[in-house]
Amino acid sequence: MIAVAFSVGDVAGRGAAAILSKYLKAREVSCPGAVECYASELTVIAGYVQDVVELEVLDELPAAEAFVVLSRHKAESGRRTLSVHHPGNPTEAQHGGKPRKLAVSYPALARELLLNYRETSRGLEGYELTLEATHHGPTEVRRPVVFIEIGSTEEEWRDERAQASMALAVLKTLSGGIRGCRAAVGIGGTHYPARFTKMQLEEDICFGHILAKYQLPSVSEDVLRQAFLRTYPEPAKIAVVEKKSVKREQRELIERVAAEQGAEVEYV
Repeated sequence: MIAVAFSVGDVAGRGAAAILSKYLKAREVSCPGAVECYASELTVIAGYVQDVVELEVLDELPAAEAFVVLSRHKAESGRRTLSVHHPGNPTEAQHGGKPRKLAVSYPALARELLLNYRETSRGLEGYELTLEATHHGPTEVRRPVVFIEIGSTEEEWRDERAQASMALAVLKTLSGGIRGCRAAVGIGGTHYPARFTKMQLEEDICFGHILAKYQLPSVSEDVLRQAFLRTYPEPAKIAVVEKKSVKREQRELIERVAAEQGAEVEYV
């Protein structure tokens, strides 16, 4: 079972959770650590007092293989986005979690969510569908966590059409199953990595952790190793590197860590 989580103080996540619960005809139940919880044959939808970046309590939910977190996305640019990403702090911890610690990624689940988000958002004008680089907490959950988000201001968070699109994308993912794909670490590009997003939508590749260009100068060898190892159900065996945004010494480190993990490096 893939469980769904949200923060009761997050207007985007809570709105999508309510819509998803209605679609599933979910019944109210009690869940450890949650202040709201609804169950159906497909999933459990748990609401928490903690903000989404502080959801280190998810492991208290029994029988879940992985977690999908319904969330807002905030950006000073105000960019209107529908996004999917994995949590983790490649460098310092600014918003939840521990510094230089990555959560467990689930590339195949993230791919299904992004593909389904594309389908459910057709006709929803003004939004950009995108992956995001790995950022923020939680980092200590033992099982995989994937965020699906609406950004980037309160206007978008309260957009019921966007909330419905998010809820339907999750519903299609829960009911449709998760297909196999080539799990990869993405390295380089911007926080909204257009090249990796296009590859995930059009090819059989699926990205776990993505380390953006702006993060690389402070990314340690240990964090790079985590990006390969903290991938479910098995370590990533490919590093897709946007060559033009990665310096030579960074490429040398990537190639060395990839070789250590028995992984190949693809430059794009």
